[in-house]
Amino acid sequence: MLRATTAAPSYFDASYWRARPALAFAILAAIITALRILALIFADANLGPDEAQYWVWSKTPNFGYYSKPPLIAWAIGATTAVFGDSEWAVRLSSPLFHLGTAIFLFALARRLYGAANAFWVGAGWLTLPGAAFSATLITTDAPLLFFWSAALYFFFRILRAETPSQSLRAAALLGAAFGLGMLSKYAMIYFLAGLAGAYAAAPSVRMRLGWKEALLALVVAGAMMTPNVLWNARHDFQTISHTAANAHWSADLFHPGELGEFLAAQFGVFGPALFALFIWGAASLPKRLREAGVRRDDDLSLFALAIPPLAIVCVQAFIARAHANWAAAAYPAALILVVVWAFRAKLGFVIRASVAAHLLIGLGFLAIYSNFALADAVGLSNSVKRVREWQAQGEYVKAHSAGYDAIIVDDRELMGSLLYYARGAAPILAWNSNGRIDDHYEAFMAYDATKHPHALFVTAHPEAIALQRRFASITPAGEITVDLKRGRKRTLYLFDASGYQEKR
Repeated sequence: MLRATTAAPSYFDASYWRARPALAFAILAAIITALRILALIFADANLGPDEAQYWVWSKTPNFGYYSKPPLIAWAIGATTAVFGDSEWAVRLSSPLFHLGTAIFLFALARRLYGAANAFWVGAGWLTLPGAAFSATLITTDAPLLFFWSAALYFFFRILRAETPSQSLRAAALLGAAFGLGMLSKYAMIYFLAGLAGAYAAAPSVRMRLGWKEALLALVVAGAMMTPNVLWNARHDFQTISHTAANAHWSADLFHPGELGEFLAAQFGVFGPALFALFIWGAASLPKRLREAGVRRDDDLSLFALAIPPLAIVCVQAFIARAHANWAAAAYPAALILVVVWAFRAKLGFVIRASVAAHLLIGLGFLAIYSNFALADAVGLSNSVKRVREWQAQGEYVKAHSAGYDAIIVDDRELMGSLLYYARGAAPILAWNSNGRIDDHYEAFMAYDATKHPHALFVTAHPEAIALQRRFASITPAGEITVDLKRGRKRTLYLFDASGYQEKR
């Protein structure tokens, strides 16, 4: 009697993974995230000045800080409380936030467009050039994108709810995600413009998103944001004022070249083919919506949620300036759209090729990030100069700080780096040369000559210009130059300062 036999699954057969997109995504996500964490652990990269500033904030938990909302400091505080203050522990939440973003986008795409599309959406986010870069640094973009994607997911959960209780629960979670997004970065406010656009354009949104859901989401979001609003009110709305000043609208206005540079940079952030697909889809939107059939309102809602960050920052770039990452919130919704549009139009090979290319580029970036000799070999030294050699300079300053009452610094970026890499030295305090509060350190860590009369001044200027006529005695106390490769160097000058004199 013959017995039936079952062939062992072939893990090298593409059809095996096509039949299991969730498993394929989970394995890919785990591998990429693990590689990113390993790269953080073994990286040559020092903390950059902004990262060091966020670490400083994490040591004094609060509901707000001078230039950013508080969640970035909370995230660093959580990871360093468990793993210590090493650079990799400071950055650890970043790859985890991007993993969470990919999971939310996978789950949303599977709910709207099926598991096959969802795999490419999740894989697309994990390998996105901007995400690959962001996952190796601790910035406000990582938590913003996580909570933005969570808000996207819960918004569509409201539209798909089968009972009033499900709808209200999703609305509460939407409000929480929006509130936490606002505590990450105020760019979360663009989400409201996207919701307004979706409500105006898509009949199903107007039918399913009722006043009860909207009110509940607003109440929950407001409750999440209130502590930060109160903190700002107690501190003259410093964070909001700084955010407005960062737009540079007081400078010369209207710069078409800045707009062109910003748009060109988006091909690098989102990926050349993916951004080209998004432009193609937007230009042919009526046709894309006809092809969507019963999913028309889903496509339209995603498009409405993707456009505000990109459109608003384009205007900002034209008026004054904009950094490449300022429109990053456009891309969670945009990624779902370009994947779906491409496969409908029989252009799925573009998505597959983009993911493969981005994966290889991302692996190459992790190798360079872990070994700066590779960056030097391929001519990318300039790209890593901001995270290089701060430790050597910090240790030099610390070694020369003995006998001083304080170290005073006249530059925000330099101070952040010294607070991390010269920690354990004399108190490090901010020198305010113009009498105006320009950063967190000047607001909360300012130099007080009555408490610290004998100071070591550290500056990037060889003449100690900032201290002129403010101290009776200013004498050179050393200098340190580090090689940033390709002819670039960074020099810090040390001065012994005593006999403080009030400004006349």
